[in-house]
Amino acid sequence: MFSIKRYSVKNEGLIPWIKYIWYFKQENANICHKLLPTDCIDLLLNLSNNIIYETEQNKIIAPQMHINGLRDKYSYIQQTGNICIFGISFYSFGLYPFVNKSLESIQNKIIDVNTLSISLAQKLEKVVSNDITEDTIISIEKVLCSELEIKNNYIYQAKIIRDFIESKDEITIKSFCNEYGINIKTFERMFLRYTGYTPKKLRRIKRFQTISNQLVHQNHHLLDIAYDNNYTDQPHLIKDFNNFSGKAPLSFLKEKASIKENSKYSYI
Repeated sequence: MFSIKRYSVKNEGLIPWIKYIWYFKQENANICHKLLPTDCIDLLLNLSNNIIYETEQNKIIAPQMHINGLRDKYSYIQQTGNICIFGISFYSFGLYPFVNKSLESIQNKIIDVNTLSISLAQKLEKVVSNDITEDTIISIEKVLCSELEIKNNYIYQAKIIRDFIESKDEITIKSFCNEYGINIKTFERMFLRYTGYTPKKLRRIKRFQTISNQLVHQNHHLLDIAYDNNYTDQPHLIKDFNNFSGKAPLSFLKEKASIKENSKYSYI
């Protein structure tokens, strides 16, 4: 079982964009686990041996400081030895104001932070070390604040994205756009630029995150999960879960291969 510390964001200016800062340290580790699709974007500062990501197509040796973007496909993560990693988890729309570059090309990819922002990468590199203290978290937040640049009407657009993600599944994209007075094509382009995904795909990823949490951490019955998340029936849920995780729900639980199933989180 991996023990991961999650630090709540203290700076009010960062709270709309960042879910939490996290830290993972373990000696003599041997990680080879499944990463599930996620609706957040992680920035990792790896201070230890190489992290290797493996998909159905290829293996990627990740840069020491990299972005693991939103993903709708499962992959595997491998790392051995003494591990020390800092992470910053952004909301799906939260990374954009720190780099001010379209995120359309980062879905299902591992991206060197330097390709998005050399300044952000260099500043973060200076404030982290192998041990974590309260001052380290404060320093990371100061770096993030220094790189935060809100342009044009991004706050309003980010609110629209958040409202859609949090809306009920039965609310269609068309009805949502009508309510907010926004053209559907404009809405989709905005989503792609700020998150890297279409509204429909991101909503599906968000729903998968919900059902996988209910399955792993809350021990809900499949029929209840299907009902709670507006699936037409249990077979529909099983098919969707298999598409995202590579396994049917019960096979997934027996496999116990994912990071989600093998991590214990402490909140600070």
